[in-house]
Amino acid sequence: MSGIVQDENGVYRWVYEFNLYKNPTILFTVMKILVGIIVIGLVIMLAFMVPDLAKGYADSGDVAETLTFGGIFIALFIVLTVVGYLVYAIMQGGKYCVVFTMDEEGITHKQLPRQYKKAQIVGALNVLAGLAGGNVTQAGIGLITSTRDSISSEFASVRSVKGSRALRVIKVNEPLAKNQVYVEADDYDFVFGFIRDHCPNARIKG
Repeated sequence: MSGIVQDENGVYRWVYEFNLYKNPTILFTVMKILVGIIVIGLVIMLAFMVPDLAKGYADSGDVAETLTFGGIFIALFIVLTVVGYLVYAIMQGGKYCVVFTMDEEGITHKQLPRQYKKAQIVGALNVLAGLAGGNVTQAGIGLITSTRDSISSEFASVRSVKGSRALRVIKVNEPLAKNQVYVEADDYDFVFGFIRDHCPNARIKG
């Protein structure tokens, strides 16, 4: 494990600095959610049209018009999503710095404010692993916990795990929560194997 630190309690931690321009995983995830919502809306609209079609109040032209409207709406949302993503990437300086904490119960994904650099976080992880003490340890804990975004997954509740070695991402999905775990290539097999072995109720792919 080249980039993973384990503390005396068996908790694993690592930091991943995500290049928002080179890796489109976040963009594709957001786009998939938005397009899915629009498609569901279209299906509902078409379902409401079935009685009118049966009675002759509507015809194939109305269906085609609805589908065209939906297609335009999807295209518009895709463009807006890409533009919004690029603005977000610029605001973040092109980097998404995140710390992962993993133990026997689950895994937590914590995004750090943009001012934190990978080297700083790696130092703090070593502090938390017990390589230093006193106030320095407290400073390390404060650095790791002062996050602005956090997603946690309980392994017992996970229903699917999908890994992509090429993108260095492992998707850990609960019924109402989607977590994405990023890991360096050298540590991918360990993290994927650990998650796989601790998610007894999940479908595994990857």
